[in-house]
Amino acid sequence: MVVGLDILAAFDTVCHQALLGRLELEFGIHGISLEWVASYLSDRTISVRVGKSSSAAVPVHVGVPQGSVLGSVLFTTYIAPIGRLIDQHGMHYHKYADDTQLYTSLTVPAGLSLDRLARCM
Repeated sequence: MVVGLDILAAFDTVCHQALLGRLELEFGIHGISLEWVASYLSDRTISVRVGKSSSAAVPVHVGVPQGSVLGSVLFTTYIAPIGRLIDQHGMHYHKYADDTQLYTSLTVPAGLSLDRLARCM
């Protein structure tokens, strides 16, 4: 059985401080490398453009850029603990950026496998 998980507005909700903490504590990124990532995330703005009209730019304090390799890598780093949680429930998974698939074989009776899957989700 396979279940697909999709996190709504995933890239837009990444907390910069939590991400930087995870990079440092769990992945050993320190010093100038960590400062570089912090700089990459800081002083971002967003605006909306429709036709020839644009809104004023407003500061953005959360999220990572979508459509870039670094954005996907940073998001994957941010949600790394999900893998440990899934492992604790004995499930298998594939993950890339905000797409995660949980999978398990069904046992007889199937209710045991479904219960384990439900607890994991």
